[in-house]
Amino acid sequence: MKSIENIIEIDGKKIGIDQPTYFIAEGGLNHNGDIKLAKQLIQEAKKCGASAIKFQTFKTEKFVRKSNKYYSLFKKSELTYEEFGELSDYAKQIGITFFSAPFDIESANYLKQIGVPAFKIASSDLINVPLIKHIAKMNKPMIISTGLSIMKEVEDAVNHCMYEGNDKISLLHCIAHYPTDPLEANLDAINTMREKFRIPIGYSDNGESTLVDLVAVSLGANIIEKHFTLDKTMSGPDHSFSIDPNGLKNLIDQIQNIEKIKGHGKKIPQPTELEGRYFIRTSITANRDLKEGDILTKETLSIKRPAEGIEPKYIEQVIGKKLTKDLKIDEPIHWNYLF
Repeated sequence: MKSIENIIEIDGKKIGIDQPTYFIAEGGLNHNGDIKLAKQLIQEAKKCGASAIKFQTFKTEKFVRKSNKYYSLFKKSELTYEEFGELSDYAKQIGITFFSAPFDIESANYLKQIGVPAFKIASSDLINVPLIKHIAKMNKPMIISTGLSIMKEVEDAVNHCMYEGNDKISLLHCIAHYPTDPLEANLDAINTMREKFRIPIGYSDNGESTLVDLVAVSLGANIIEKHFTLDKTMSGPDHSFSIDPNGLKNLIDQIQNIEKIKGHGKKIPQPTELEGRYFIRTSITANRDLKEGDILTKETLSIKRPAEGIEPKYIEQVIGKKLTKDLKIDEPIHWNYLF
C-alpha cells in the first residue's frame, strides 16, 4: 500500500499530527426526525466549540429490510433530503462544518449535490465496498469508523479508497456497542492503526464516559467523535448515553487543556524554568582559599549552587590548570581564571 499524507483538511481545518483535535459532535438520530431539533443541535455544537456537526442520511427502505426490528426506529428518525439541504445551509450560515454519514448511494449523491466538505463512513458500512468506492470517487475527505472490524477489513477499506484515487482518508477506532463500557475501549488500537496506515486516527465514542475521550487525546487521537444531544432524558435510542451541551463544552475545554499540557514535544527548558536555572544548577567553585599559580586538584574544587562559574561537566578539564588570580573559598571559577 502506498504511503498516505498524514494531514487531511476539511473546510480549511487541518487534521493530523501537530494539529488541534478535530471534534465531531455526532447528532446522529438525536434530532428525532424533527428539523427544528436538528437545527438546535447545530447551534449548540457551534456554541460549544465543536469542529463539526454530523448526522446520518438515508432512505430507510434502501438499507434496512422492513422485517428488521429496527426499521420503524430509522423510519421515524428519517429526515428528507430537502431538510438536509436546509440544515447544511443553516450550518454554513452560523459557521460550523456540516457533513453526514450516508447509508446508501442515493443519499451519498445528494450530500455531494449540496456540497458537504467530507463524508463519514459508519462502522456498519466498513465492508460495504460499493458504497465506499462510490464515495471515494467523489475525492472528498473520508472519515471511516472501524467498529466491529478486524485489521484486514480496515486495510481493505483503505485500499479501496486508494484504488479510486482518494488518499484523503482518516480512520476512527470505535467499539460498536451502545453504550460502550470504558474498560472495553481498547484505545491502544489508535496507535496500532497509526503505525500501520500513517494517516490521521481518531476515536468514535459510543459511551457516556468522557475520561475515555481524554485518554484517547492523550494517546494521540487526532479526531474525537461523540454522540450529542440537547437532553439526555429525551426519548430515542441514543440520547441516554450522549453528551449534553454543558458536558460537550466542558469536554472540549478539557481536550484543549490536554493539548496545552502535552506541549510541543521538544526537550527544551520552558520559559518559566529559565529564570530559576541560575539558582538551581551548580558550577565549579574553590573548596578553600587559593593563591595565584596554584594547580587545581580534585581536593581544591567543589560543586555548588548557583550556576555562576564553569559547569561541572568540565571538571576534568579544569583539574591540572593553574590559577591566574587568588580565590576565596566558595568563589566560582571561570575559564579566564585558568591557564
